[in-house]
Amino acid sequence: MKFKLSFFNVYIISLLTSLILLGSRDSYAQTKKIDSLLKRAASHTKQDDVRAKILFDLTTQTLPHNPKSALKYTEEILSFENQIKDKNIVSATHRIKGIIHFHLAMYTEALTSLNQALSISLQLKNDLEIGAALSNIGTVYLVQSKFPEALKYLLDALKSFEKNKNEQQAANDLGTIGIVYTEMGDFTEAMKYYQKSLALHHKLKNYVGQSSVLANIGIIQFKNKNIPEAIKYSQKSLKIADSIADLRGTARDNGNLSAYYNELKNNDLALIYGLKAIEINTKTNNKRSLGINMQNVSAAYLGKGNYKEAKSYGLKALQTGNELNITELKRDASLGLSELYDAMKMPDSALLYYKQYTKFADTISNDKKKNEITRMGIQFDFDKKEFSYKQKELLTGAQLKQQQLQLALNTAEIQKGLQFRDLQTVQLQNEKFRSEEKEKQLQIARNKEKLQASKVNALSQQQKLNKLELKQLWLYGILALVVLMSVLIYLLNLYRIRRLKFKSELQYQQYQLSESELKAIRSQMNPHFIFNVLNSIEAYVMDNEKRKASRLIQKFASLSRLILENSTKSLVSGDKEWKALMLYTELEAMRYDDIFTYTFTVADDIQLKTLYLPPMLIQPLIENAILHGLIVNPKPDAHLNVTITRKEDKIRITVEDNGVGIGNIENKNVMGGVKEMSMGLASIQERIDMINKQQIGKKASFAIEAGTDQQGTIAIICLPFFNGVPELYTEN
Repeated sequence: MKFKLSFFNVYIISLLTSLILLGSRDSYAQTKKIDSLLKRAASHTKQDDVRAKILFDLTTQTLPHNPKSALKYTEEILSFENQIKDKNIVSATHRIKGIIHFHLAMYTEALTSLNQALSISLQLKNDLEIGAALSNIGTVYLVQSKFPEALKYLLDALKSFEKNKNEQQAANDLGTIGIVYTEMGDFTEAMKYYQKSLALHHKLKNYVGQSSVLANIGIIQFKNKNIPEAIKYSQKSLKIADSIADLRGTARDNGNLSAYYNELKNNDLALIYGLKAIEINTKTNNKRSLGINMQNVSAAYLGKGNYKEAKSYGLKALQTGNELNITELKRDASLGLSELYDAMKMPDSALLYYKQYTKFADTISNDKKKNEITRMGIQFDFDKKEFSYKQKELLTGAQLKQQQLQLALNTAEIQKGLQFRDLQTVQLQNEKFRSEEKEKQLQIARNKEKLQASKVNALSQQQKLNKLELKQLWLYGILALVVLMSVLIYLLNLYRIRRLKFKSELQYQQYQLSESELKAIRSQMNPHFIFNVLNSIEAYVMDNEKRKASRLIQKFASLSRLILENSTKSLVSGDKEWKALMLYTELEAMRYDDIFTYTFTVADDIQLKTLYLPPMLIQPLIENAILHGLIVNPKPDAHLNVTITRKEDKIRITVEDNGVGIGNIENKNVMGGVKEMSMGLASIQERIDMINKQQIGKKASFAIEAGTDQQGTIAIICLPFFNGVPELYTEN
């Protein structure tokens, strides 16, 4: 028998100007205040902000004891919301209306009202109301067992409360998040949030909040099979709830104690606490908690052998679960009825309700892996139960025992298979870690080798320089002994030689600097390009489009291989660079679901295998044409055209698109994209300038202009015709 527990987050009701406490220390003072507000409402009948505030205060005062009456006041406020100038009142009214629906177990209506409140608060930029609405929506999803949705809204609410330093609301929200993690089975994470919440409630002297958190900690102890600790925490909570006349807290703790004593087979105490919880929840019209209490009372009657009462309360619990559409309650009530009919020797009815139990249990988990394991366990229990019922009628006691042993063996085999699978997963992870560590060690070794080679080269140059200087000193001494005139002539010639040598070394250093700058630019462009392609692969993987992701990875692997081969060379063969450009364009087309077409054209008088091009020079132009031209405002005939032609001793590469045009980019909301495009074009111009420095007499150029009628963009690169110059193709 599964015993159901009651979570209760007391401070889900947070209002615009004050907090609503569920329960009051002085009911007489509260009644007196309600009477005063009713007199003010009767004297001020004009539908304006003043009457709206009076009715709102009546709602907050009436809600803890009579939610249905409170609902009428909110409906009256919203009937003249267009006449209310302060829209914060309208937002708060929608939200408290949602809270009232929550207490009345009208969860669909509650979400509608709370989402309206959130929408108005976002328009007003009211951070307090935004956080409160988010927290309330998360709480509604929580009681519906929609834990991922609940966690999303509650965490967003917590950020809002912490940003505005609202400790009271933060304490409430932390407790509710702890409840979500408890229901999801992550007790460690739940305890972290409960401890934070309890500390804030102690700081604020919030006794209702302390009671709520203590009750929830008791539930974790119960789930960890530590029943005495669970009872201790629940009794602490009940003591606080009784001292502040918190009816809902009292009902919650009585219901939980009923479940705890059921677990200890103390049916008398379980019945006492359960019936008391039903009495209080009936007064407050808390239908959800009533369903939970009825299930616990049914279990207590079953333990006492009172099958009639057990059946009555069990059916009521199942009916409540169906009315409120609470899957967990329907699951537990079905299991309880199955066990009841089994005890009554009615196997057909027991099997019927057990099938319902398996159906409800199989729908609770959202996680696929957890859902599959849970389903297998439930199916196994179901098969075992069904087999047990049939064997009672068909098999002898010895045969049944043998079958049970076989089932136990099957269970052990399943457990062994699961453990073997987990072990394989761990081994794969360890292997991955080892591979990454080896790669890091290899990279460190390569860097050390390069550093050592640089040191040796520098030392060799220094030794050669020292020897040369020593020879020069000997030569100066010998020539000084010959004749003064010879010395003067020698000095003049030496001065001239040194100037020529210095000029030659300066030119060589400038060439090396240009080459290193060119290599640095390529090394910056390659990671940038790879990062963009990886983003595309990630998008398909996240969308679960396996085939597209597989095709994208294959093409990306081919492209990566070409990039790695070309990245260390100043010039590469035209066919390899052309293939890399086509692969890149095809990858981008796949990434954007083929919203544009493209063509690559090579002139007849050009042989790509004998032509050499600088690597990764043309690719940024294609990237800019796609990202800043074709996909900004997609159109049906979006097209990219890349051509290569020969004019005299130069190669002309043209990248043309019919997108928004370079002149229209400023008008779009793509300022970040324009900045990236400018950096890419600047990098191309720097490489063109470096090529011109290295190739004297063979000038390269780069130009970009708008297309016809300002539609699209045309980028043109002209390069010297590098053909059969082997010294330029080696690694830098």
